[in-house]
Amino acid sequence: MSAPGKYLYGFANGQFRPAEVLLGLTNAPVYAIRFQDVAAVVSDHPLEKLSLLRRNLEPHHRVIREISKQATLAPATFGHISESEEQVLAVLRDNYAEIRGELERLDAKVEMGVKLLWDVDNIFEFFVSSDRELRNRRDRVFGKSRVTVEEKLELGAYFDKRLKQERDRLGNQMIEALRPVTCEVRVNSPTDEKMVLNGAFLIERAREKEFEAALYRAAGLFDSNFALDYSGPWPPYNFVRLSLKLEAPEAAVRG
Repeated sequence: MSAPGKYLYGFANGQFRPAEVLLGLTNAPVYAIRFQDVAAVVSDHPLEKLSLLRRNLEPHHRVIREISKQATLAPATFGHISESEEQVLAVLRDNYAEIRGELERLDAKVEMGVKLLWDVDNIFEFFVSSDRELRNRRDRVFGKSRVTVEEKLELGAYFDKRLKQERDRLGNQMIEALRPVTCEVRVNSPTDEKMVLNGAFLIERAREKEFEAALYRAAGLFDSNFALDYSGPWPPYNFVRLSLKLEAPEAAVRG
């Protein structure tokens, strides 16, 4: 039987020792492969393409969360499997300076998720009620007995433009309110038409209470037409900037 592959959870300081009870995918023990003062956190796993199923995703994120409570971790994205320990060591050796620099940058930091949403029944009608130009365009289009597809598309394009403008304006307002207690910000694509901001904020772990206080103050900038949701602290998923060089690009890390 061939040796199992090595499933990658991320990179940590070389002194980190996973707890013996920490199990990863397929309930395999999690351990560290070390090179100088950095380490790859892995577990044994068959060399196969992994599906985005709960039974795979849950242990991946659980292991990352548990490790992040104990040490600085640069999390790996889901699904990376190296063919051997030697290939993992090659990745650590060839990318040593970048991995170490990333661990220093992320040291003692966590990620907070912030979502600002329009808390309204109908987002189009909400914009119509406050945007005279959109209201006039709607009335001109639907005041006719016959509306062409082109006219509907033009109205929709104008609405999308105004939606983006307001997302940018209001999202920046929230970001600026939180910037004094934030190290870095990443704005992700909205997952819903009513979403104003889908933000990830990298903060110092010791300033979590300060961040929450700033968030509550920022909420006061928005009226009852908005809802605010936040989560965390999380491992810094959105802030890992590793671009690894692989000794054998076609085989060294599968994912």
